[in-house]
Amino acid sequence: MTTRTTLAALALIGALSGHAFGQFRYIGPGSTVEGDFLRGAGVYLEGAGIGYYYTAMGNSINADTMMRVNEYIYWSLKHDNAEKAAHRAASKARRLANYNSIQDRIKNDPNQNDMLKGDALNSLFDQLASPRNPPSSYKKSSFQLDADIVRKVPFFYGPHMATIAMSRLDPAAKWPIALRGEEFSHERRNYRLALDAILDLQRDRKTTRESLATLNVAVQDLFSKLDQVITPEKETLYLEAKNYLRELEVSKDIMKKKDIEMIIGEIDRYSGTTVHDLVVFMQKYNLRFGVPKIGEERGAYPNLNAALQEQLNELNEARNDNGLGAGMPLK
Repeated sequence: MTTRTTLAALALIGALSGHAFGQFRYIGPGSTVEGDFLRGAGVYLEGAGIGYYYTAMGNSINADTMMRVNEYIYWSLKHDNAEKAAHRAASKARRLANYNSIQDRIKNDPNQNDMLKGDALNSLFDQLASPRNPPSSYKKSSFQLDADIVRKVPFFYGPHMATIAMSRLDPAAKWPIALRGEEFSHERRNYRLALDAILDLQRDRKTTRESLATLNVAVQDLFSKLDQVITPEKETLYLEAKNYLRELEVSKDIMKKKDIEMIIGEIDRYSGTTVHDLVVFMQKYNLRFGVPKIGEERGAYPNLNAALQEQLNELNEARNDNGLGAGMPLK
């Protein structure tokens, strides 16, 4: 009997030897209802306490994980931003170097494209209009410049992003092939009359809504007549004429602006005869050299460039002869 009891006790201990517990409670049945209830409540509360403990532990692990994740994201973004900042800085440096190279070329050795885009002339204008070379310093020794050449210049007016060119307002003998036929004679004549009338008013800054409306009707009549006369199979002639009429429409629209009305009037009556006169005129009305089109606009640029360059060379030579510094204007 003793042997069996000993073996049973050993077997029970062996079964429990795989787990270690700080405390071991064996709760058996009680002798009263109240006792059993309290024992059950104790078991429940012990389980709840263990649940709260592991919940807190899990929350702590989750919080630590999120902190690590946030830290990883922070350092990743910081590294990414640093790389992007370095890339932007390098790109900016390349663009600046390229810009400086282009500006140096335009200023010292312009190519044909610089000339045709007006960049070479604008560079010369900037130098002649700068505090280093105030126009007053070469007023008495300015190079001659025919006023007719100036009236052929397409001036760019920055405040309205508009190009003001008298040659584009007045078609004269520049009508495209499709619009030269006798069937367009009435429309061409009406446009000519409307344009002359509005230019006379713009010279005196007396443009009226009626004069603008008349010019608009003349342009629209040309559009309508073109669609009636030119057939689809003559597409090249049609497109050339259409594009030309669109240019007339743009020129007509810029006449509606008060400040441009003043500039057109001043260009039309321009009577300057020197480089000094041109520089002062462009400064006064905030004008730049625009991109010329083929024909007389483009033909005027080489002569303008030569005159402005000669004026600048003379000023530089005079400065060197007088021993003046780079930033010192001539007296």
